[in-house]
Amino acid sequence: MPTVSRLALLMLLAAVPSLQAAFAPIAVEVTREPQMPASLRMNGLANGQVVVVIDIDAEGKLADWLVLGASHRELIRPCVEALQDWRFRPAHYDGVPVLAQLQLTIDVSQTGAVVNRTAVETVADLLDKLGGRRYDYRTCPAGEIDRPLVAITTVSPQYPAEAAKEGVRGRVKVYFYVDEQGTVRMPAVPADTPPYLSYVAIKALREWKFEPPTSRGRPVLVAVTQEFNFGGTE
Repeated sequence: MPTVSRLALLMLLAAVPSLQAAFAPIAVEVTREPQMPASLRMNGLANGQVVVVIDIDAEGKLADWLVLGASHRELIRPCVEALQDWRFRPAHYDGVPVLAQLQLTIDVSQTGAVVNRTAVETVADLLDKLGGRRYDYRTCPAGEIDRPLVAITTVSPQYPAEAAKEGVRGRVKVYFYVDEQGTVRMPAVPADTPPYLSYVAIKALREWKFEPPTSRGRPVLVAVTQEFNFGGTE
């Protein structure tokens, strides 16, 4: 079975206590602190914040990253540049290194930076938190885009023969983002999703393409969910 299916992209691990003992999370070593840009220091900014979600592969390498929110857009570049120099120990599931996601909140001030790891949340929980703050850049709720998302390329996941043989069926909800170019980013599923189903659902969704979402005419990053039904009635 592919490595990614062993993991089921442990998005909601905290909600599944029975899995916690088998899962060792990503470890982060901050080897370089992001610096407050001179333009913000000159304007007297005391601190700012960037929220980012990252994919760390089974070898401990930064496979992908996505900024979900930033109090000031000028903070994004120094935070991302610093992030790419950090060292990571991959997550382990049943002792096997696996691809996993981690959400980080980076608090930057004129005296340094503090990096806090947080559980990757459901889209609704994340938007509730971002929506309560004054963010210069943030993930856009689906209800605030100019028109409903339009998928221009879709791929249907294939119900795995192994899953059918073992009677594994049901609905799989995938949480993901559509970026300003219409590309699917950071798909993940709840940790208790059957591995057979999570792997094919995520694999198919990565091939989807959307018309670029906009809000008030400007391209935006939007949070989305998609549900697939395997081996059941609609």
